[in-house]
Parts: sequence; C-alpha cells; structure tokens
Amino acid sequence: MITLTEEARSQILAALEGQGPEKTALRVEATANGTSEFVYSLRLVAGDDRSSEDEVVEGPGFPIFVDPSSARNLKGAVIGFEEGVLRSGFKFDNPNQPETPKIGAGPRGDLEGPTAEKVQRLIDTEINQAVAAHGGQVNFLGLEGDRVLLSFGGGCHGCGMVDVTLKQGIEARIKELIPEVKEIVDVTDHSTGENPFY
Repeated sequence: MITLTEEARSQILAALEGQGPEKTALRVEATANGTSEFVYSLRLVAGDDRSSEDEVVEGPGFPIFVDPSSARNLKGAVIGFEEGVLRSGFKFDNPNQPETPKIGAGPRGDLEGPTAEKVQRLIDTEINQAVAAHGGQVNFLGLEGDRVLLSFGGGCHGCGMVDVTLKQGIEARIKELIPEVKEIVDVTDHSTGENPFY
C-alpha cells in the first residue's frame, strides 16, 4: 500500500530515536479537503495508538498505522524526503486524487446569507480543518468589494508553500463555492513567521 524511500525511512528512524521509548510507530493520514490534492499528515505515535480498524504496514524498523479511509487514498503511494535550498521535507508521490465537487453541485448547502458570513463559515468548517494538519490557521479579515482579505497564522505564517496552498487550495475552493468572490488577498507579513511548516 505505502512505500518509503530510504531517505524517508532514515528521517523517521532518526525522529523515533529522539522521542524515547513511548513513540514506536508512524501514523500516516491522507484526507480530502475539497481541493484537487489530499492533505497529508505524518505523526509519531505509541504502539497502542493503533485502532482495531487500522491497517498496519510493517515498515523497515517501525510499523505504519493507516486508518481505512487513508488506506484507500494512499494505495500505491511512495513517501520520500527531499532536502534543498527552497524546500525540505517529506513528499508524497501518490497516484490517487480526491474526488472534487463540481461547481454549483458541492455538498455545501449550508453556505447561505451575506458573502462575509459564507466565507467565514467555509473557513471555520472546512479550510481551517485542512490546514490544521500542518499546525496552520487562516483568519478572515473582511471584504473589500469582491476581494477577500485573509491572514495566515501558526504553521502557515512564513511557510514557503503558502502561495501554493492559497492559490491551488483555498482560493480555488472559496471561488468555487462563493462565486461572487473574484480575488483572494493574503495580507500576512510572512517574514515574521516563527514556526513555519516549510
């Protein structure tokens, strides 16, 4: 189901060694958030974190726990690790893609009322749940005509991938479900980020 490159395996083993005896396994998750890409999560966990429904992949040196939904999303995926000047971290080579709702036929019948209320509800109930996997947070600051003003906090503050997250994920989803919005503006000063995800 899941394959780890030697670089990824080495990074995880090193991380496990630094955790002490309480963390002995890796939990991998892939969840859909309404965009064309899965949101991935890697967490070091205790051996008893495994649930009865989890699939277990015996990785080289440690078990990998995968919930049933993530197992379907990760079939045939390869987890690698890259270290470079512009970006360092784990990367997923996944042949699967989430099903994205069609424009005008999304499952969000709760987005009604003034535009500002719809944007806030979408951020609270969907977008922040997605970026929380990376320790991030999105704040809705208000509207300027048909422009939505956002700021990013937590792991998104100063993250080198924030432009990708904004353009491919958040902006696409807001425009899809709230078509009167024409532009998304990030007003965050990312140079002051203290704990970016990337």
